[in-house]
Amino acid sequence: VTLGAKPGALVVAPAAGRISFAGLFRGYGAIAILDHGSGQVTLITGLSGHMARTGNTVAQGGPIGRAGMSGVTIELRRDGQAVDLSQFVA
Repeated sequence: VTLGAKPGALVVAPAAGRISFAGLFRGYGAIAILDHGSGQVTLITGLSGHMARTGNTVAQGGPIGRAGMSGVTIELRRDGQAVDLSQFVA
């Protein structure tokens, strides 16, 4: 799911977890990967910078970074498989 966001807007954790990666990744630019445990991981791309660091824990709503110019893309993965987020959006 890609969300429109004002460049520089604060990006927060959708759920509590441990930052398993925060940095530049291939052609995706700055990303963050949050491990929520029980096989659930959230990938967040489209960041212009990070506040959270690899290895940090973050609470739900805790700061992850700032939005880049093209919005923020969020992907939830469960046991390595992408989850359709439309089931969570009313």
